Amino acid sequence: MKAYIQKNSEGEFATVNFFAAYDSFRKMGWEIIPFTKGESFLDLQPDNVVVGYVDAVHAALKRLNIPCPTEINYPPELQEFLGRRIWKSRINYIASHPEEWNIFIKPAYASKKFTGRLVRSAKDLISCGDEFENTEILCSEPINFLAEWRCFVRYDEILDVRIYKGDWRASFDYKIIEKAVKSYKSAPKGYAIDFGCTDKGETLLVEVNDGYALGAYGLFLLDYAKLLSARWAEITGSEDYCNF
Repeated sequence: MKAYIQKNSEGEFATVNFFAAYDSFRKMGWEIIPFTKGESFLDLQPDNVVVGYVDAVHAALKRLNIPCPTEINYPPELQEFLGRRIWKSRINYIASHPEEWNIFIKPAYASKKFTGRLVRSAKDLISCGDEFENTEILCSEPINFLAEWRCFVRYDEILDVRIYKGDWRASFDYKIIEKAVKSYKSAPKGYAIDFGCTDKGETLLVEVNDGYALGAYGLFLLDYAKLLSARWAEITGSEDYCNF
């Protein structure tokens, strides 16, 4: 059992998340193989878990001739939990139609293009453009979330819910989160589903994130590594050695 875990140019694990994965896989008896950006994964096998930034994981999958997963964002089964209208557009259209502003936008497929943001004026569009591509985006009506939480799910079981933004005094309706997880029939084996509490007291879906390159956000470290392993095994069609 081997885990490839990304380090930076100084030989340190690139993020606290990667160190958490290192510590957990090591404690479970895995061989740890550090790698840095740009390495070619010459000896990589499908059952070797790769922990790194999204582009590094994609490079590893391409090395294995395995298609990279597409962005999840808003699964069809979970539309009832959104509480707002969401539609697709193009960045150039939004930039040239100020009457459409006061909306939240994010890349539909290329998450690294720019960070999702609320567009109220032209300055909010800085760094969103691309001279070579009219980026497809997801647009949504603005929602005032008081706090946001990440719910970690592995094999359809909720592992934990951790706050990552907003007022710690706010609270969510756990029944809505449980209902959403149960409704998500096409869910991957490991993923995160984010929810927020609005200023109206509603618990609404923020978005769904794939489980192959997640941050730990304070999740119990062994659970974090096992979630990464579950999703990697599903993507590569290999055995999940952490399925216990």
